[in-house]
Amino acid sequence: MIKRFTKYITLSTIIFILIAFSSISIYAWDNCPYGLEDDPYPGECKRYIDTDGDGICDLSQPAPEDRGTSIFFNEKNIERKSLPDYNFLEIFLVSLSIYFGGNFLARKLEISLCKEKKFWNVFLLISFIGSAGTGMILVFIRDFDWFRSINFNFLFWHVEFSIVMALLGVFHALWHLKYYLSIFKKKKNNICKS
Repeated sequence: MIKRFTKYITLSTIIFILIAFSSISIYAWDNCPYGLEDDPYPGECKRYIDTDGDGICDLSQPAPEDRGTSIFFNEKNIERKSLPDYNFLEIFLVSLSIYFGGNFLARKLEISLCKEKKFWNVFLLISFIGSAGTGMILVFIRDFDWFRSINFNFLFWHVEFSIVMALLGVFHALWHLKYYLSIFKKKKNNICKS
């Protein structure tokens, strides 16, 4: 009975998420994934949609109720689009505090070095899966037009996961520094016989 109920809840959740993500793009005005403005028919991408019949892609123009308030820009008041704010410093400081806090707790609670390394390896794996997963979705969006209906900033999260993965990779490399240095030293006994 519990297994059936769990399957029912899981299936209902998946269906709800699919319906929610597929219907988001229908109501999205001024949300062109390529940053185009007033894109005429037939459109630069395969997502061309024209619900109001004006010959311009709805994703590249403001909503009809916002069009009357458009401001004509001259060269003095044009605002440049800024790059997204990636949270490198915050992620770096949080990672350092977790790392040193974890080392302190491991020594205080006498957690073995093996368990501590397992924790960090799992954390590194999660950051890799997040970075690789969002990277693959970005490839699918660019090359195959898959996942375009999902209104989610995959590039931002790809960079955030990659920052975490890079920092954890540095910690990982520092832990194994002795091993990496031993690769370049000459040894009398050849362990790797070919």
